[in-house]
Amino acid sequence: MTQSFKRRNYFIDKVVQGRFIVGFSAASLAGGVVAVFCFRYFAQKKLDATLYAMRLPDVPMRNLLMGEMVISTILTALFVVLLFVFTARKVFSRIEGPLKKMAGSLARIAAGDLRSEVKLRENDEFQEFAEEVNSMVQAMNSRLSALGFQAEKISNLCNRAGEEENVPERVRHHLRAMKKEMQVFKL
Repeated sequence: MTQSFKRRNYFIDKVVQGRFIVGFSAASLAGGVVAVFCFRYFAQKKLDATLYAMRLPDVPMRNLLMGEMVISTILTALFVVLLFVFTARKVFSRIEGPLKKMAGSLARIAAGDLRSEVKLRENDEFQEFAEEVNSMVQAMNSRLSALGFQAEKISNLCNRAGEEENVPERVRHHLRAMKKEMQVFKL
């Protein structure tokens, strides 16, 4: 009984990727705009001061606005870094909560609590992955219930071994059913 599974990209969600790209693109664009306006402001102040001065500065023309360009670049870099940190924290916080919930639920499941399920809010990331984990736990639960049912039948037959006939054949039947259920688990 082989099942073919469709490969899914749980951790490469198109919506998450889109938000990530849009956030960092907006931060980059904002950085460019800040750079232009910052340089324009400092260059305007320098040019006004130079035009109204009694004498021209003793520097080559290509270096006249170099200091303003450096200051603008440093301020813009600081602004963009802060914006990137803010955007990254926002994306990280959106992903961190659901991952912590899933990790806790998976730890309980690994400890043997098959009644536990991964519960995420409706708009949380990894919702599809959580649903897959829940369906896996339900399938394991039903298989283990079937094994428990077969074990209970064998136990009842063993208790009535002297009272009924054909008990060994019925025990073998239940053992075959248990073996069939256990073949699903690759141990």
